[in-house]
Amino acid sequence: MMLVASTQVSCAGLHRANLRPFSSVQQPVKRGCTRHVCTCSSSESNIGLDRRDTLLSLAAVAAASFINPAQADETKTLYGKASPPTSYGGYGGNAKEDAKYTFQYPASWKNDVVNKTEKGMQGIDSRVINPKIGKTQGAFVVTFGRAGEDKKFQKLGDVEATLQGFAGADYDLQDALVGATDKKNSQHEKDGEIFYDYEVTGADLHYLASITLKSGKVFALFVKSPTKNYSADKDKLRAILDSFTVL
Repeated sequence: MMLVASTQVSCAGLHRANLRPFSSVQQPVKRGCTRHVCTCSSSESNIGLDRRDTLLSLAAVAAASFINPAQADETKTLYGKASPPTSYGGYGGNAKEDAKYTFQYPASWKNDVVNKTEKGMQGIDSRVINPKIGKTQGAFVVTFGRAGEDKKFQKLGDVEATLQGFAGADYDLQDALVGATDKKNSQHEKDGEIFYDYEVTGADLHYLASITLKSGKVFALFVKSPTKNYSADKDKLRAILDSFTVL
């Protein structure tokens, strides 16, 4: 009895002209009308809810898969000091004071502290790495003093001779040079300085390098990556190299 009373009130809004006072005697016409109206209303409501749920689901999927281009291209800047060999334990930073060089790198990469041996014996001044891959994908700067006194830096146009001079800074570079399937070199000018650029494709690792001389010092930026990852990451790796500036 309570269900019929409820549906009669619902029908009253749609058939106000035929509404009769409620009684315990059921009116066949009203019952038919009530059933018809309720059935239609329920069906339309379900269709509306289904459509709304579908749209919300599609919106959620689109939001989850959307990558903001600005975020994807976000970078940080490393300011290197070209510290003397007796200094170590640093990794560059974001302070411009006393910086001797800069380069930009993906914001998701991390600074990697240079230890005493790497600084004093290998000449590594700063390093950043991709934490998702490890030290096999990253960028590091090597600085040496007295460039004019070192014969290995007198012919920077010679790919083999020049890069051999840096093999001690990264032992994987030596292996890449020995097993290289391709070697390229070029040069460009930036802020009045000549930069010598190199590319070595090894079986396991791919190297990009940009080297310049200023104030009697050698500044060399190396960007490395597993060869299998290089094609997919080429644009961001080259962007690091292109950003290298000596101050």
